[in-house]
Amino acid sequence: MSENKNSLRNFLIGAVAGAAAGVAIGLLLAPEKGEATREKLANKLDDLEEDMLDKVNDFIDVVSEKGSQFAYDMQEKAAEASEKSADFVNDMKEKAADVSEKVSQKMNNGKTVDVEAKEV
Repeated sequence: MSENKNSLRNFLIGAVAGAAAGVAIGLLLAPEKGEATREKLANKLDDLEEDMLDKVNDFIDVVSEKGSQFAYDMQEKAAEASEKSADFVNDMKEKAADVSEKVSQKMNNGKTVDVEAKEV
């Protein structure tokens, strides 16, 4: 997971640096006065920063939503498994009680008891 975070961070840093370099070179080579070029460059960098922050925030929202959904799904599955295991335990208790009752009845009647294991 941390490898993915590092990869994402490195990608974003590279994307921002590449975009900034491209904007800077493009504006510096444009035939305008220095002050106008610097102002355009500053505006483009501000726009670029805002766009990148929006994309990062969107990505974080998507990851957070997916993580929350995954956690919710796992809780649902755990609850379902717990319910099924509780049902199984209750069924086994009932069957054990039935067998115990039958054994007691046969013993009370003086009969011998042949207990055969059955697959549940």
